[in-house]
Amino acid sequence: MRIDLVDFRTTSPAGSTSPSLLSEWRVGALLQAIAVRDAASGQLYLDIGGQRHNARLANGNGAGPANGEVLNVRVLRNSPVLALETLSSSAAIGADADTAVVSDAMRRFVPRQESPALMLANLSWLAQGKNVGKNGFDELPKAVTQAAAQLWQSLPDAESLGDPKTLANAILRSGTFLEANLADVSGGTTEPKVLVNDLKALMLTLSRTLRDSGARPNAARSDIAMDAAPPSARGPLTSLNAAPATFSMIDGAEQQLNELSRQTEGAIARLTTTQITNTAPDPAMQSMLIELPVRHDDRASMLRLRVEHDESRKRQGGGDSWSVEAAMDLGPVGALHAKVTLSGHRVGVQLRAESPAIVNALSAHAGELEAILRDAGLEIDRIVCLHGMPVGDTGARAARLLDVRA
Repeated sequence: MRIDLVDFRTTSPAGSTSPSLLSEWRVGALLQAIAVRDAASGQLYLDIGGQRHNARLANGNGAGPANGEVLNVRVLRNSPVLALETLSSSAAIGADADTAVVSDAMRRFVPRQESPALMLANLSWLAQGKNVGKNGFDELPKAVTQAAAQLWQSLPDAESLGDPKTLANAILRSGTFLEANLADVSGGTTEPKVLVNDLKALMLTLSRTLRDSGARPNAARSDIAMDAAPPSARGPLTSLNAAPATFSMIDGAEQQLNELSRQTEGAIARLTTTQITNTAPDPAMQSMLIELPVRHDDRASMLRLRVEHDESRKRQGGGDSWSVEAAMDLGPVGALHAKVTLSGHRVGVQLRAESPAIVNALSAHAGELEAILRDAGLEIDRIVCLHGMPVGDTGARAARLLDVRA
């Protein structure tokens, strides 16, 4: 199916789209489109980034997307047409107030979301004192470096997350529950100190400090941005790749301020998108996605966690079914993925890695893991160590191309 957005036609030479538009819709960029149908005529519009565009079905079967259908798309090319590949689509959005709020939030935050990896790399760069200028002093304003240092120091250490209480505390401070914790503090059920090191609160502080120091995120270089697929409650849990510090490629405090400001706002938008994703109701499956930045010595990575509770078997006379997935990029050796499923007292463990050496190391310690689980009173279903990342049905409908004619 192909859809033309007719109001992208311009009067510029050769009908080309403006450079500013193409810089926002560069190849590989991830966007979200929401189909809107006129109630009287059935005319199709696509709402992208908060702007509504007149659209028409160019070819394909059927009447095209339904009113309210949400399309997550990736830019495939911008010449001779602006072509978008549909990564996933969801059912039409309802007309009630709650879904309208969620829809508006997704339109605002999904196009702005960016992998936090670049922000983390630059925070590490600053923490190591690599941003010292020729005069021997830090080139960024003191308020910015202090806010960046506070955020960096608040990241949980990877080695400490082996302790269950430390992991639970890190998840509580991950930013995913900031607004809920704020409500609990006002109600007296949560200690105010929980909010002191909340990662979303610290990112908001850094973003505000950057803007107060003159940062202009829209003026940052677009050629060193890092796109990431929007968070999804369905499909394989993939890792977020690590990234180098872009400060090493930028000269001048002004451009560094702009760059860090854009990265911080992109990370905040991604975290907010994750929070919105977690609000999607599913009576049979309760799912929670958490993206937690963690420190490894002088670098940081994103630990992605997904916890699911499937009550469908319970209603059919069986026991509760739980699953916990984790994915992380390990740098040069590639990604690591783990999935633990628990049904009653039976547990299954699946470990995956991109590196054959890591797979061999995991296999060598599989017996120790099995002994620990048996000592905990669990029955072992299986423990497997596999090479390669998980693949499977993402829950998306058949892929479609959206061609936006220039």
